This record gives sequence, C-alpha cells and structure tokens, in this order.
Amino acid sequence: MAGREVESQTLLALLAAPFMFGAVLFVVRRGEHRRQSVKQRLQAFVPGAPAVDGPDLSLSRPQTKRGGGAFLLFVMLRALGAHLNPALAATGNRIGVLHLVVTGIIAAMAAVFFSHHIMALHYVVVTMLAAASGIGVPVLLLRLAQSRYRRRFLGIFPDALDLIARAVRAGLPVFDAMEVAAREIRPPVGTEFRRTLEEVRIGVEIEEALQHTADRIRVPDFRFYVVTLALQRRTGGGLADTLANLSNIIRRRKDLRLKARALTSEAKASAAVLGLLPFVVGGLLYIFNGQLMSILFTDPRGRFVLGLALSSLFVGVAVMVALIKRSLR
Repeated sequence: MAGREVESQTLLALLAAPFMFGAVLFVVRRGEHRRQSVKQRLQAFVPGAPAVDGPDLSLSRPQTKRGGGAFLLFVMLRALGAHLNPALAATGNRIGVLHLVVTGIIAAMAAVFFSHHIMALHYVVVTMLAAASGIGVPVLLLRLAQSRYRRRFLGIFPDALDLIARAVRAGLPVFDAMEVAAREIRPPVGTEFRRTLEEVRIGVEIEEALQHTADRIRVPDFRFYVVTLALQRRTGGGLADTLANLSNIIRRRKDLRLKARALTSEAKASAAVLGLLPFVVGGLLYIFNGQLMSILFTDPRGRFVLGLALSSLFVGVAVMVALIKRSLR
C-alpha cells in the first residue's frame, strides 16, 4: 500500500509540474505580450525615423567564448537582469531584487511546511510546490507593485497635463512647460518628468526620452501623451487644446474604472464572505466538539483532508478574484 501511494504521488508530481511551471510562464508572457501589443498599436500612429546604414561601433571589449557552466550561468543571470530591471523600474523602484528573493524564500518555506507537515505529500510533490511558490509569489508581488504604481501615476497625471496645457497657452515651449510640471507636480509624475528632462539635457531627443519613460512606467495613458506630442511636432496644430482633450479622456477613463469597481463591490464582498465562512464554521465546530475536530490536526489522513480543503478554498478565491479583475478591464 505504501509503495502504491508513493508511486501515485510521484505520478501526480510529474503531471502537476509542467502545469504549474506552464501557468507561471503563461502569466509572465501574457503580460509582456499585452504591453508589446499596446506599444505597437500606439507606435503605428507615428512613423519611425528611417534606419541609417553604417557600421555598428562599440567601445566594449568583444566577448570571447568561454567554456564551462560558469559562462552559461553568467549569460542566464545577465538575461534575467535585463528582463528584471525594467520590471522593477515599472514599480517606481519601490522594491528590489532583495525583496523578491526574500519573498520567494518565505513562500517556498511556507509551501514546504504546508505540503510536507500538513498534507504529508511525497518529496517530489513538495519540491515542485516549493519551486512553483518560490517563483510565482515574487511574480505576483512584482505585478501588485506595478499595478499600485500605475494607479498612483494615473491619479496625478491629468493634473500634470492641465498644467502643461496652461503653460503652452501662456506661450511657453513644450520643454519649459514640462519643466514647470516637473517642479510643481508631486511624485511619481513629477519624478518621471524630471528623469525625462535630464535625458533631454544630455542630448537625447525629447520624443525618444518620452518613449524611454513610457517603456519604464508602462502606463498606456502616458503613451497617448507621447503619441500626441509626436503627432503635433510632425503635423502641427493646437497642442494646448489637444492636451486638454487628452486630460479629459484620461479622467473619463478613470471614472469608468471607479464605476466598474463600485459595480463589482458586491462580488468582492461575496468572495470575502465565502473565503472566511469555512474558518468561522470550523472554529465554531472546534468550540462545540473539539475532540471530533482534533482529528484534522492529529491524524495524517485528517491533515491531508484539511490541506486539500484549504487548497480548494484558495483556488476558488483566486478564480473569483481573477474574474473580478477581468471584468474591470
């Protein structure tokens, strides 16, 4: 019986491992694909500059091929850093690599404790769950920090557009108007404008500097602003009126999001009640009949059933939260 149980758990681990890692990879790649598609649609309105043929010059020393696994590890770490640095910049640099590493370690330890000490699963399943938690929870933390930074940015960005529009109406150039906004508008909008202006002062074109900022903060509404300035420089027109209209559109989009959140508040309350109800009922049953409920903590089969119930509850709440967020888009 024990051998069959080990074989079944090993088979379950082998079947679950590709699903878990595929789910994490799907979430990461789906977010990147969405950002790239939005960026391509916005850049389609602005024709890019023609490419200049010429030799590629570089001051860095050409890399030579190295043998061994150290070079492969170096390449992997470099690729991970190239992907991770823009993602951390999209959080306003509120979190760093250390935060992600500590979060991953804590999540992996919690997964090991839950799967090994509570559910008494096979070590292969424990390893797979720990690896999935150590990767998925830092990704979730990164996404939450990026979403919070975007909300803070969008809460102030329309005021910055109104200030720039008034400055342009007063006769100031766009660069000086952005400098006024960088001084007067509070972070994070003022901070991002200052970084953009610093790039312009060292010789970067203003459109390219704004594009760098848009790639860094990953806010679609800011890309509208970049496209607006690029079109105005190429075709002319009243920039102040265009910025005022853009500010009005962004405010309307924000109002729609707030209305959608208000409409989904009932679903959020239902998800919270459904998530807390099993713990309340379990606590009451433990008070009235503690001897019966203690089997869930002392017997291995009871711990397995308890772990399975907690896992099902977590999956159900996660599905409800995903459906609510999908309705807000």
